Amino acid sequence: MRIVDRDELSRLLTMAEVIELVERGFLLLHLKKVLMPPRAVFSTPYHDGSILYMPVLIEDDRPYLVTKIITVYPENSRLFGLPVLQGLVLVFDAVNGTPLVALDAAFTTAMRTGAAGGVAAKYLARQDSKVVTLFGAGPQARTQLEAVCALLQIEKCYLVSYQDPREESFAREMGEKLKIEVIITADRKSAVEQADVIICATTSRTPLFDGTWLRPGAHITAIGSFKPEVRELDSETVRRAKVYVDSREAAREEAGDLIIPVREGVFAWDKIEAELGEVIAGEKNGRETPEEITLFKSVGLAVQDAVVAVGVLKKIKGSE
Repeated sequence: MRIVDRDELSRLLTMAEVIELVERGFLLLHLKKVLMPPRAVFSTPYHDGSILYMPVLIEDDRPYLVTKIITVYPENSRLFGLPVLQGLVLVFDAVNGTPLVALDAAFTTAMRTGAAGGVAAKYLARQDSKVVTLFGAGPQARTQLEAVCALLQIEKCYLVSYQDPREESFAREMGEKLKIEVIITADRKSAVEQADVIICATTSRTPLFDGTWLRPGAHITAIGSFKPEVRELDSETVRRAKVYVDSREAAREEAGDLIIPVREGVFAWDKIEAELGEVIAGEKNGRETPEEITLFKSVGLAVQDAVVAVGVLKKIKGSE
């Protein structure tokens, strides 16, 4: 079995390629070419840590079994100097069960989650968007910003400061890489009011901003929370927005950003506009007017990892 670490993955994959793979994955899911049971999430008693098990059978040109096993420990960076996400993505031949390749899950997760935000921006953000406001300075925040910049003509990013020691290097490195201005700011209200696109990629358990600050035409991508009791968005944000999800079923189980407003009576499940796959397939509308506020809430799906992992496998085979 071939083992592919993050350095090799960074050489094999570009964000543009991952965006194409993830968009294809959402479409395959909608076309029911994917068998994907709900993922298992087991919370540990150690530092709010969790382990996630995410299996999927994907049938495209040939069938593959893919599973991701990943740990999420929000305090790892502060306590141990370790990544928040660690694990493996494993690809098997679905016909005979043979293991084929193992990928670094943290890098794969960051890339595919960023790409999902990029796909959402393609269909839901205003195409004349110039300003991003970003909550988070970790690996997933990096790929979210990279993906949006790959699809929109972004000129400026406000990085909301939480005194994270990574913020200075983030601003410097991403500004140089993406050729945009990255401004660190503690003024959340001003940053949100000026944003065309807002990205929430944090481990926060409570809302990051007041939904009344949102300007008409804003698009929000929220990817940080995956537990029913945790949210990055307040109920006012959800109330004002046209809401899109990666999966209705998964959102009802895990998306605290939506579960809590439903519990409060501010939102209802039948108000979800569409799954992203329905929009990609042309069966549901994405953004319809320049003034509407759109929200993509993602909890992350195994199919996203599967299509990226299979894409890596094909690249490896093609180079041998």
